[in-house]
Amino acid sequence: MKRHLLTLSIPLLLFAVAVVAQTPNVAPTREYPFPEASIKAALQNIGAYTGSRLPTLDGFINMEGVHPEEYQRPYYEFKIELLPAASDHTQVRIAAKVSAWYAAGNGDSAYRTLESNGRLENDLLDRLSEYLENKSADPAVLQVRIQQARTQREDAKRQLAELEAELQHLKDAPPKKPEKEFASVMRAQTTVWSAPAEGSKVLLKALAEDQFEVLEHRGAWLRVALEDSRNGWLKRSQVEWSGAVSAVEPPKVTITKEFTVIREMSSDFSGEWARLKGKRALYIWARPEGSGLNLTGNKLQFAKSVFLQRYNEISHASQNPVAGVVVIFLDQQGGVAAASLDDIRLFADGSLSQEAFLKKCSFDPPSSFTATNSRN
Repeated sequence: MKRHLLTLSIPLLLFAVAVVAQTPNVAPTREYPFPEASIKAALQNIGAYTGSRLPTLDGFINMEGVHPEEYQRPYYEFKIELLPAASDHTQVRIAAKVSAWYAAGNGDSAYRTLESNGRLENDLLDRLSEYLENKSADPAVLQVRIQQARTQREDAKRQLAELEAELQHLKDAPPKKPEKEFASVMRAQTTVWSAPAEGSKVLLKALAEDQFEVLEHRGAWLRVALEDSRNGWLKRSQVEWSGAVSAVEPPKVTITKEFTVIREMSSDFSGEWARLKGKRALYIWARPEGSGLNLTGNKLQFAKSVFLQRYNEISHASQNPVAGVVVIFLDQQGGVAAASLDDIRLFADGSLSQEAFLKKCSFDPPSSFTATNSRN
């Protein structure tokens, strides 16, 4: 089935940024899709051509060999170059000149020029980007923003149509016959009980590597099929799983009151979150139930239910193991919730309280989940 690359959030991208390496004597440079006149006017409006005093040298210059206590009245100003790039694009190159009064006691007092560490330059470029994105009333800038907004709107409509078509295809597909799950006994003389409780009637003593079809999961117990249409109970800790999850199992479509899971796939975790960094994760995409991306629901409650549900399905799988679950919300606000499988297990068996479990999870941005935290 065709897979679509999804954009997790769609911010208004006003420019393509090209940042030159942050090394001394290399001026930071960014490129903007606007003519030189528009860029120059924006720089004037944010005061880029006016120097100013610094509260301190620390954090603004290369401190190697410099004793800041020997300097007074630090000051900076910018050298700004506007370079033509592609059609109606302009590169902005910034170099900060930092100077201060060197108050030496040996008669060598004078103003000295010090080497910038790049912070002032990048701060100015950030302010220029923010101004162009949110504050500029320049017709050329507004025209680019309008065109980009239109393009993003069309892309969102196309993605939505593709996802709805795929969802309908999955709903219309005939149900797949569930695969059987088997459990193998790890030690000889393992007891198979008549009920999920030690002390119930002993049905048989299994040999090492005896294999049983699993019929039901109930807490720490498994109901397994025996000969002559009978069944018995094994302790979960005494068996190993085989064939529990198919490696080619298609994405499941889970419909809840507020969200619908439309896609699942396992992949290496690409984020920087330490609990899953460098590990494999199950990715799950969910959209609001209904036809509009502006609809939303209780994301925290939905994420918790998905964590627990997928844990029950994959925690003992022998193929394609994952270390965590990542839920990606496709509503207008967006949001990503992630949890490690170890933490979900502790939460599921009661070793972790809900509050402690949520502190171990990753919620990005936290504001997308804050409103629901107080209700759960």
